[in-house]
Amino acid sequence: MAKETAGLQELLVQLSKLTTKLAATKPEGSIRNVAKARQTLSKYAEQLAEVAAGFDPILRPASIFDPSAPQTAGRIVALTLVSQELHDLASVPNFYGAGVYAIYYKGKFEPYAKLVDSDHPIYVGKADPATPSAKDAIAQGTKLSIRMYEHAKSIKKANTTLDINDFKCRFLVVQSGFQKAAEDYLINLFKPIWNSETKICFGLGKHGDSSETRDNKRSPWDTMHPGRSWADKSTKDQKSITQIIAEVDRHLSLNPPYKDIHQLLNRFIEDMRQLNPEKFKDERDEEFVISDARANYGNLTIT
Repeated sequence: MAKETAGLQELLVQLSKLTTKLAATKPEGSIRNVAKARQTLSKYAEQLAEVAAGFDPILRPASIFDPSAPQTAGRIVALTLVSQELHDLASVPNFYGAGVYAIYYKGKFEPYAKLVDSDHPIYVGKADPATPSAKDAIAQGTKLSIRMYEHAKSIKKANTTLDINDFKCRFLVVQSGFQKAAEDYLINLFKPIWNSETKICFGLGKHGDSSETRDNKRSPWDTMHPGRSWADKSTKDQKSITQIIAEVDRHLSLNPPYKDIHQLLNRFIEDMRQLNPEKFKDERDEEFVISDARANYGNLTIT
């Protein structure tokens, strides 16, 4: 062992001398040759950094949790939204702010029966601020309340199948820039049947397409819930009612609605664990989970 240590010390002395000589050497030759020499030095510097890491017996985390990352922020905003009180969609007041919202169905329309006794939205969305750089709710405008009012207005018109009094909502005013990440997470979490991403009963957010423009077909939402005059002028459906109902039933069977906040919290915790797995790397850059690390490296010795 002493011989190996002496050999290492000799190599370090040689490396120190070489480094000193390189530092004192002025670049010579063409610009191309100088650039090539710099690339070579950078390559060796990276290799030395890896060698130095190999001399460190302390494990290194494989990742660092970043609370400001869009993915993380989106989860936190989404969790905050589902923690808010439920309100009647029909009586949401006009207020300043942009952000995210969720709409819930509590009525007697049979295809949506699986949603009624759950804490699972039928639709989620976002409202962007009036200007992307808005720093407060007033600067964001009344975007969030207007968006929910527009949905309530559409639902009221579909009064042969829906009753606006059967709809609840949650909403959250969010700092500008975070609403998109939150919406993405909410859609992935709930896969709501009215969201276009789910490709089932989409079309609630459409705004008065002409029936003559490109021979527009009725959206599945308007086929399922007639009442908007501009949509009723269309003569063709994208899907039949029978197909939509079958797709809703299949989707809700494959993706059972979350019954309560406890199920949602468990899912949120599972997702947060996946963001920063408890893995470490040793001096050979091999990965260990924390239990394996204890077995191979032991705990700190407390004195």
